[in-house]
Parts: sequence; structure tokens; C-alpha cells
Amino acid sequence: MSICEEQGFEMIKTGSQTELSVIIPLRYKTRPGWYLRSCGGGAWMSTDTLRSNDHSRTLRVVHAANYQMDKDGLAFFNPDQKIHQGLVQAGCYVYPFSINDRARMLSPTGSKIFGRGRANKALIKTCVNVHPDLLILSHAQTVTRETILAIREQVPGIRIAFWYVDPIWEGCDYGHLTKRADLFDAIFCTTGGRDLQKFCRPGCPAAFIPNPVEAGIERDRVFDDPNPEYDLVFFGRDKYAPQRREFLANLVRALPEFRMGIFGSLGHPLVFGHAKEQILSTSRMALNLSRRDDVELYSSDRIAQLTGNGILTLTAAGAGLEQLYSSDEVVYYSDFDDLVAKALRLKQCDDERIRIARNGWEKSHSVYSAREVARFIVNLSMRFPEYHECPWSQHINWHTSDVSHKTAA
Repeated sequence: MSICEEQGFEMIKTGSQTELSVIIPLRYKTRPGWYLRSCGGGAWMSTDTLRSNDHSRTLRVVHAANYQMDKDGLAFFNPDQKIHQGLVQAGCYVYPFSINDRARMLSPTGSKIFGRGRANKALIKTCVNVHPDLLILSHAQTVTRETILAIREQVPGIRIAFWYVDPIWEGCDYGHLTKRADLFDAIFCTTGGRDLQKFCRPGCPAAFIPNPVEAGIERDRVFDDPNPEYDLVFFGRDKYAPQRREFLANLVRALPEFRMGIFGSLGHPLVFGHAKEQILSTSRMALNLSRRDDVELYSSDRIAQLTGNGILTLTAAGAGLEQLYSSDEVVYYSDFDDLVAKALRLKQCDDERIRIARNGWEKSHSVYSAREVARFIVNLSMRFPEYHECPWSQHINWHTSDVSHKTAA
């Protein structure tokens, strides 16, 4: 039995290879649903239509996020774009509202700072005009309490959810979240444990979500490349991170024979857009080095970009990511020496490297697809009972006053 079948997902066999439905989005065995397949050279699509309470209309969503349109496609792989695609694939009508871009458009100087007030008013008007069942805010630090209250007043019955992928541990700037937490119907973060529990309020659970993978973005299968150009790559800044800088410098010295690619650290520039995609597409291994590795379930969205492209991913043990990926899907190291030893061995053991990389790719594209993450966000926000079926639904924190939901969970 394959990994995906063990997790309760379908696999499709085409010729001599087994393909995932990402391109196969998964369907749970416990719920027939609909799905997307690519077979016989032709593709067709049908989606699970998430419905509003009257069970007669497709769910309508306003997704107020940072689409980064001012970047001209350099950040096409950002999580906001992935969740948008996932919502559409899950059967929702999605109206995009790019918060910072709208602020720039409405500012007399082109500055998002001077356009914030007008952007808040524009979001209220958008919700009144679109009249969504669900407003989903992503980060949205500049959306005020007054704006959220005005939307609730002018769009009766609307549900409002909030999702966040930045760190929420002690010392991070998450005050904008706590100041508005009581106004949301659900909060979603890519961090679990105690750091997440502090955000739940009566009627507002705080739930973990994995970093999403989108097949149209993470579309490579690097494990199929017989001769990758890079042995090991890392993407990430070392600015204000002296420990990361020291770690990477020591790694370069410890692996002199490796064709190493460091981007954004040690004086090397970051790369974006298609240029980054080209590097990822020919990298044997990649380092998922977060700023902290002792925060439950936390990783930057780097882990989705790496596993989603079929790259063998090396990540530190200690954050509980083993609850998401087994040691047969990513490689965990306990300390610096363990990382060096495993990198050296896996460079020589292509069969093992390919097997683990492929397993991680399968897990990411089936269980952690953008469609499944978006489906979970919608189901929990709307209190559709299907949220119980989600593989990570045990990481939902309910307030003590929400007795019925805590019992059901």
C-alpha cells in the first residue's frame, strides 16, 4: 500500500508510473467528492462544491490578501496565490482583493502607507457589493477593527476568517492579530502548539494549517533528473540572523566537494520568479533551515516549495514536523554534524535520495495541496462538519466555552 493510500487518498496509475492527482487533487475515502484528473492526454475537472447554509448556492468568498501585483510576477509562488487557487479548485467563487496593491492605487503618492485608509473603505465597499458568504483575510495587518465591524454590520451573516504564515512565537510582531482575534470566526496559522493556542477566543478556534503546495507552481519532479546541477541549495536571508550565517558558512566549509547554491545569505543575492524555479528544478538536495527549530509544527513555506518540487529536503528535528512528514518523506538531522554526515551519504546513495524525495512529493501534493488547505479553511470557518475529516484536524484549539465543538473534536 502506498503512502497516499495509507492516508486515505486515491492514486491513479498511468502506464508504468503512478501519478498523483494534483493534477489529482485527493479525495477522502470517507467522502466521495469530485476531483481533477489528467489522463489519456486530456484533462477534465469537477470540484466539490462547498455550499452555504441554504444548500442551494455555491459559496462566494472575498479573499483579501497580498497578491503582490506590484512585483510583476516575481512572487507568483507566494502562499496568497496558492490559497486563491485552492479556493477556486474547492468549488468557491473567489473575488480577489489585493490589500497593499489597492492601497497604492488609492494613494496620491503611490505609497501603500498613505493609501491604507482608502483601502479599508474599498474593502468595505467590495464586501457590500460582492456580498460574500465568507471573507478571508491573509495577514492584513492594515485592515482595522472598525473595518471588520463595518463589514459585519453591512453584510449580515457573513463569516470572517484569518490565515497567517509568519512566525507567532515570543518576540514576533503579532499584536495586530490579538487585537482583532475576537472579531473572527476562525484563525489559521502555520504554527501549532502553545503559540497557536493563545489566539483562540469564544466562537473563534485557532487552527494549524500546513504550508500549501500548488501543482501549477510546484510543478517539477526533480527526483527524475539523473544529473542535477546543484548538490545542495538554500534560499533564505541571513540578515539579522547571525546564527544562520554562521551555520551556513560552516556548512560550506564542511562540504567543499558539494556544488552548493546559497541564495540570500553569505553575501549572495536572493532570486525570485522563474529564475528561482530554474534553480529548484535542478537541485539534488535542499536545506529547510528555519530561524527556529523548536516551535511546534512551524516551518516557513520553504518546505512546500522544496518537497512540492520533488527535492530531497533536509530539515532539523525538534519542531514536531514528524507529525506531518515521516523520515521516509524528508530527512531529519539532529545537529550540524548529523546534517553533514547525511548530506554526504545521500549524495552517494541516489536510490535512497530519489525514494525519499518522491515520497515527500507525493505527501505534499496529496495531503497538503492548496485545495485541501483551502477546503479546511472554508469548512472550519463555515462550521461545515467536513473539517473533521482533515488529516490535521486534531490541531484545532477551541476556547473552553465552545464545549460542543471541543467534544466533537
